[in-house]
Amino acid sequence: MKVITSIIGLVLVGVLAANVAADDSSPSLMGKLVGFDTRTQLVEGLRNSHYEEKTTKDGKKVTDGYSYDGTRTEVIYVLTVVVGDMTYTAEHAKAVIFGYNPTDMVVNDPVNVRVEKNKLIFVRSNGKEYKTTIVRMERNPGLSTMR
Repeated sequence: MKVITSIIGLVLVGVLAANVAADDSSPSLMGKLVGFDTRTQLVEGLRNSHYEEKTTKDGKKVTDGYSYDGTRTEVIYVLTVVVGDMTYTAEHAKAVIFGYNPTDMVVNDPVNVRVEKNKLIFVRSNGKEYKTTIVRMERNPGLSTMR
């Protein structure tokens, strides 16, 4: 019985700690998505090759082997958001299998975002977060009324 009580106590402490940690995060700010673009880049992966020179039964020399080139094209989403008097440009690589791709976002629509260090975190309508990396911050002194 003491073991069960201890386990329940630990679970409650964990839940309370998670709630306190969630309250310590930066507040969500209302912004406006002013730009949505994609760009592609070539990413070099592993290159591997193996060739052998063989002689056939009739005396001909042939080269036999394989080659693998891991170069691939990567799609990068580039999002630009105005929050208060700041404009943030953030990038995120397209998720191939799992993850969120922001193709449902509409330019000039309001968005809820959070800024944490070098991350711009979008709070989607379903409550889930979409984390991007800030690559540029620009101050816009004439736009301080958008808060």
